[in-house]
Amino acid sequence: MKYIVAISRFIFGAVFMFSGFVKAVDPYGTAYKMEEYLNVFGMSSWFEAMPWIYIVTSVGLCCLEFVVGFIVFFHLCKRTSFWLAGLMMLYFTILTLIDALTNQVSDCGCFGDAIKLTNWETFWKNVGLDVLLIIVIIFEKRKKVKPQTWKGVLVLFVAGFAVGFSIYNAMYEPCLDFREWAVGNQMILPKAEQKPMESYATYLNNETNKEKEFNMEELMEIYNQDTTFKANWTFVSSRVLNPNEVKADGFSMGDLLSNEDKSFEFLSQEDTLYLIPCLDLNEVSDKAAERTIAFAKSKIAENKPVALITATLPSQWITFIDKYKADKITIYSTDDKAIKTIARSSIAVVELFDGKVISKKSWRSLPQ
Repeated sequence: MKYIVAISRFIFGAVFMFSGFVKAVDPYGTAYKMEEYLNVFGMSSWFEAMPWIYIVTSVGLCCLEFVVGFIVFFHLCKRTSFWLAGLMMLYFTILTLIDALTNQVSDCGCFGDAIKLTNWETFWKNVGLDVLLIIVIIFEKRKKVKPQTWKGVLVLFVAGFAVGFSIYNAMYEPCLDFREWAVGNQMILPKAEQKPMESYATYLNNETNKEKEFNMEELMEIYNQDTTFKANWTFVSSRVLNPNEVKADGFSMGDLLSNEDKSFEFLSQEDTLYLIPCLDLNEVSDKAAERTIAFAKSKIAENKPVALITATLPSQWITFIDKYKADKITIYSTDDKAIKTIARSSIAVVELFDGKVISKKSWRSLPQ
């Protein structure tokens, strides 16, 4: 039985450490998920005056989960770790059961962006952890052990490291990026590999009353060879497929003047270009805005393409432009979720070349 207990403890501790680590890598991701939960349950208004509560709670939760996993895995402070683990698992199991039954939040974010699970998969994962923890609690031998100072010091050191690591990732961009816009990802095909758009048309067969979709090249050949096609088929609809679309769900760059999506056109340029994501122009600090705009102007002076994307209403852009003299920077409208996926900082800089992400920096990492 002692081997079963040990294996159960190792698995439980390892899962907790992994879950805490991948969330500590990206504490803003967890903060956004918490905000989503509160919106679903109609509780977000409680914290409107304290928007910082999400990131503070996120850092605390990520670090607590990692430390509890560390204590359980290495068999330190048994009584304390079992109580903490039990309370956390009770909360997680109830919450994920509600998620699974209501499906109001598509992903609980228990492993951040590293591993995506459905709500039912998450719930049953928690049930499995509950079983492991119950085995450890029931069958763990109760031995009286004198308090050892080095254990407490070690736990404090690990907790301090976890907090510092999480805060660093909150202030700067996550050191490990599991999202679509991670450094090294090809967001669009290189210019030399891009393919022409494909057109399709759907026709209804007048005899069988069944629809069929034709490629436009195929359709032209049929038109030339079958003189009865026009009489036997009735046009229904058409569509255009762009095989060169940006490889990021929901991403677009809305041009205020033409009301068109300029994302593909901008990212397709065969040059080093810079994308500046900013969730809310009104919430950026003066220091952050001034440093980022100065960097953008230096790249514009080098004839490098620069674009700022934001979810802020266009009617509020002029205030930002006038305040920071950003009239030379082209601004595009983008969905807020898309911006949160690109960067976690209030304002950041993403460098791309030939459709590939080369670097991503928080405004704090830009030269002063």
